[in-house]
Amino acid sequence: MKKLLPNSLVGQLLLMVAFMLLIAQAVNMLLLYRGTQNQNMIEASAGAVARVGNFIGRREVIGADPRRGFRWRGSRPIISRNTVIGDNVERLSELEERAAIAFDNMGFNLRSVTAAKVEILPPILQNSVVGLRRGRPSDKTMGRQKNRQIDGYILLSVQASNGNWISIASVVRDRRPRIVGTLVFQTLVLYLILLIPLILLGRYIEKPLRNLTEGARNFKPGDGIMVPESGPPDTRQLIAAFNDMQGRVGSMMDEKDVMLGAIGHDLRTPLSALRVRIESVDDDGERERMIAGIEDMDRTLDDILSLARLGRSGEKSEATDVSALIETVADEFSDMGDQVSFSRQNRLTANIRATLIRRALRNLVGNAVKYGNSAEISLDSSNNLLKIHVDDDGPGIPEDQISSMFEPFARAEKSRNRATGGSGLGLTLARAIARDQGGDIVLENREEGGLRATLSLTMQ
Repeated sequence: MKKLLPNSLVGQLLLMVAFMLLIAQAVNMLLLYRGTQNQNMIEASAGAVARVGNFIGRREVIGADPRRGFRWRGSRPIISRNTVIGDNVERLSELEERAAIAFDNMGFNLRSVTAAKVEILPPILQNSVVGLRRGRPSDKTMGRQKNRQIDGYILLSVQASNGNWISIASVVRDRRPRIVGTLVFQTLVLYLILLIPLILLGRYIEKPLRNLTEGARNFKPGDGIMVPESGPPDTRQLIAAFNDMQGRVGSMMDEKDVMLGAIGHDLRTPLSALRVRIESVDDDGERERMIAGIEDMDRTLDDILSLARLGRSGEKSEATDVSALIETVADEFSDMGDQVSFSRQNRLTANIRATLIRRALRNLVGNAVKYGNSAEISLDSSNNLLKIHVDDDGPGIPEDQISSMFEPFARAEKSRNRATGGSGLGLTLARAIARDQGGDIVLENREEGGLRATLSLTMQ
């Protein structure tokens, strides 16, 4: 069901308006249909009331036999001792009240007035029906009756002052086909009148919103690209606020870079001086340990500064042979005596920042070598997505700790011993680099043992 719904705000608004308009027209059609039915019955009952009133009036003028003194035309009501409307028939109280008022206005004193609608005409009233053509109807009459089919009969039965019942039936004609066609045409006209302006208004609103969404998605601090202000006043204010926010974020990032540069300079200067002094230490073992500690501090500082400056790199994305890049990283580790393997495949090109991706890959391979003693790199691509897998033969990571491995300074080895692990920023930095390129890094334990780290990148 969700797949059938439009994704855009304007599309959902148009769908909602169309749906509500359809409901309103359905209610209108129902009310109009019921009103038409009532009108049809009122029209039918009016003919029956007129015929009965005429019949009673003539009887009172010429005596008991209405056929003497004039020629009766049309269906003549019947006279009976009992009403033709049985107890099992639903009475029409509204029509009864209307008929009673009409007879009072005519000056007739009647004991009772009853009315009902039936689907099948009683046999006793077969020749007392108002609205049925006698003889051969004309073509015009046939066409009219074809469009207005019989929808039942109104039975009207009144009790005169002498106790006799005077009864007659009247045909109810159905007008629904004409009403349905009119309402369908009316609905189409309303859709055109309402939806066409809404579509134009939606496009007027949708374009600046789409530009704003694209600007937010491609936002890079300090790039200086502003979203053009267009659309209604509210949308213009929203875009202006976004542009102001983008400028403030860029200014804060510039201040942060200046501060980080100062911190890096102030920290590296004493570390360099300390290393020079360490060279004068006579004990070779002690001197090597001190130098290793300083280098470790320098790498940690470099990781922190790189992580903080990520997204502000001046390096531009360019088409890069990913297989060649992986092979270069694998050779670097192999030259240092580590067990790293990679079988180069066909040329796979992606538009990436090669220096940053190389650093992320080094961190993944370094972890595999450090914790799993070896690294096996593989590469595959599908659906415009390129995946670099780094497998090791280590102990893996408990499932409940995998997500926390990407947190800064988190390590699977809890001792914080530099000999068994790094600073805990390698995976954090690697995932930040991958996400900055529109990709990600996923860790998962292999069924055959060891850990698999997957670096995914979008091929452009």
